[in-house]
Amino acid sequence: MALNNRLYKLFESVLWKKKTKNNTIGSIKAKTVFILSAGRTGTQFFYGFFNTCFKDVFAVHEPYPDLFDIGMQKLNNKWSSNTISEKIKEYRKPLLEKNLSSETSTYIESNPHAAYVIPELTYSFESIKFLYLVRNPIDSVRSFYAKSPLNNEGSMLFYGENDHRKRICPMDFPTDKWAKKWPGFSRVHKIAWFWNKVNSIILDSLQNTGNTILVKYEDFFSENPVTRESTLLEIVNFLDLTENRMADWDKINREMAQKSNATKTDYLPPFEQWPLKEKEMFMELTEVMRARLGYK
Repeated sequence: MALNNRLYKLFESVLWKKKTKNNTIGSIKAKTVFILSAGRTGTQFFYGFFNTCFKDVFAVHEPYPDLFDIGMQKLNNKWSSNTISEKIKEYRKPLLEKNLSSETSTYIESNPHAAYVIPELTYSFESIKFLYLVRNPIDSVRSFYAKSPLNNEGSMLFYGENDHRKRICPMDFPTDKWAKKWPGFSRVHKIAWFWNKVNSIILDSLQNTGNTILVKYEDFFSENPVTRESTLLEIVNFLDLTENRMADWDKINREMAQKSNATKTDYLPPFEQWPLKEKEMFMELTEVMRARLGYK
């Protein structure tokens, strides 16, 4: 039954791609950029940064609806790609029509929840590019560990028992080898698995596309001004943005240089202080994507 279901979804996807390739009626025509990541990569900083520093840009951070729910519907095989694409257009068309100042404006959405619906985004927007942000898994996990999804000072924690959302887990993926061990996972283990899985989903979804730039958090927010500026220039050139010369670039550079130390991570000790078994489990959980993304 599972095999038949996968074959059906593959057949549906092929037919729909053929249909949408020749029929873009109803798709969103605006120049569009989605900032993708597994999270904790400065996505909230980026929307303010793009609005401030560049002309004719409308940037937002996780606008409502934030795409989390439709991503879960997709992973649970409840909605087809066609339905999801229609929902995306329904959600975003009014937002763009209200806020874009001209036909040449660029819409930028900074949204980690978009990671699960990348193919549907390409069907929904005629002119789309992706800025894919990645971050060292150790720093990511320590940042996530201190993260309250509702910014309520720890009364609700990411992958905690009181998390307000049902996060992905190995049981959502039939071939995931960690499903049986998941009930015994600590929060650290769960977040490490999450980092590996979401980055895997994003990278696989973006394979063989020419409309993506991958940027490391450590480069964009580097304390080295040369690294920081060259990374910024690469992004600007790829996205074809026009600088706002009225922006306070000295202030922005200071914020970028300080960003790497902005997240409170004192809830979880430095990696060097973790018990040996915790470190070994962490390294195994993140092994695949550490290698693919160039992290040791």
